[in-house]
Amino acid sequence: MKSLKVICEVSNKHCHLTEEALKKSGLNLTKLKDLSQPGQWVSKEYYNDGQDNFRVILPSRETDQFELSLTDWIKRFGRDAEPKWKRNKESGYVVTLRHLHISDLQAEELGLKDGDFVSIRNIGIRAGQFDKVLVRVNSNFDFRVHLDTDEANALYIKNGDEVELVLSNKRT
Repeated sequence: MKSLKVICEVSNKHCHLTEEALKKSGLNLTKLKDLSQPGQWVSKEYYNDGQDNFRVILPSRETDQFELSLTDWIKRFGRDAEPKWKRNKESGYVVTLRHLHISDLQAEELGLKDGDFVSIRNIGIRAGQFDKVLVRVNSNFDFRVHLDTDEANALYIKNGDEVELVLSNKRT
């Protein structure tokens, strides 16, 4: 089993909107900061869907997508509502699967393919391991693991912390 270090990024609820939704919103979006994935940035302004405020991630997408943690999903839809799990660019409200962004060259070097699963391990006061970290491969991706706030809090991982990436090359 091979392992190496990877930077973790933690995201709170946010949205990806279409050009049409952005125009209808009337928001005049300004850049707060660039994100680690090339070409993506977050706005200073929030989009309100009538219930919650969401940070807006740009550039625009082909479908509107509102990404929630599992806790946010339960608050919004109730414990009995089966979450819609985000694997890629599903539209609507979704709970994002923890995932690894990796370039095609890095993936090839590590023997990984888009859709594979890996694990991450954290040491410290709340040491633990997350399995079923979805691998997302794209030539433009920077090598990063993305967790939502629930997952990061469970292992006391802060934005920018390094964790151990555990490779077992499973597709389950």
